[in-house]
Amino acid sequence: MFSTHIIIVNYNAGDWLIRSVRSALAFSSGQITIVDNASSDNSIANARRKFSAQTRLNWIENSDNGGFAAANNQVLETLDEDYAVLMNPDCEINAQSLPLILNAFSDRANMGIASCRILNEDGSLQATCRRRFPTPWSALVRMLQLHKLFPQYQPFANFDYGDDVNIDTKTQAVEAISGAFMVVRRSALKQVGLLDQAYFMHCEDLDWCKRFEEHGLEVGFVPGASVLHAKGVSSASRPIKVLWTLHLGMNRFFDTHYSKQYSWPLRYSVKLGIGLSFLARSALTLLRCVLPSRGKA
Repeated sequence: MFSTHIIIVNYNAGDWLIRSVRSALAFSSGQITIVDNASSDNSIANARRKFSAQTRLNWIENSDNGGFAAANNQVLETLDEDYAVLMNPDCEINAQSLPLILNAFSDRANMGIASCRILNEDGSLQATCRRRFPTPWSALVRMLQLHKLFPQYQPFANFDYGDDVNIDTKTQAVEAISGAFMVVRRSALKQVGLLDQAYFMHCEDLDWCKRFEEHGLEVGFVPGASVLHAKGVSSASRPIKVLWTLHLGMNRFFDTHYSKQYSWPLRYSVKLGIGLSFLARSALTLLRCVLPSRGKA
């Protein structure tokens, strides 16, 4: 029997934190650690009160928000269990989530990290649950939305393709999975190392998967298993900052893994594209915030 340790990093997740912890208690048997990154809402207080009698829960309350990677590393660096389960506070697991994934690890000795189908609340699939590593070309395709204009043309394929999954297929090797829900083998963690804390939020999952690949370890996707993910609960109150950290992460991922492969004109073109993407997406976000308020006025 394999031992697991679930890590839930919380930041202003509201009532979703209780839902997440409740599912972890119901459908796992190991330790569960909730790391709170200086939330300003009452999510951590309410959860601690709700589950005060639960001895399997460990609570870490940070005085400041050091980011997703740093919070997970607080637990990963002293992991004693066979597997760590990284789970967002707006996720719920079910009775089959962990058993199916752990069985897949048993069948694939070289699999170091894995995930599964990640579902929206309406049951639809999130495309980010199965991914290819972004390259300058695929990033351009994404920015210009060419994958939507020419969906059957392979050169314009989206690097997020988890919304097209056959649940009856066997476990498969993929390039990358989503940080919303990841299961990592401790022995593989020792080879690859902890999450890169230079990423505050976003792209640290891509970086980790890339490092697993570089160490010759398989990144797995288990179609038969699933989790529910509300997506964006903790980010709703700070959309521009989230976009900023996302684009900083994109820049760091490119610099770390691709910059040496390309000439300086392409490198600076990529950085310019990342900057323009941030400006465009921020403008759209602000516009969405302004329009509803005007409609109510």
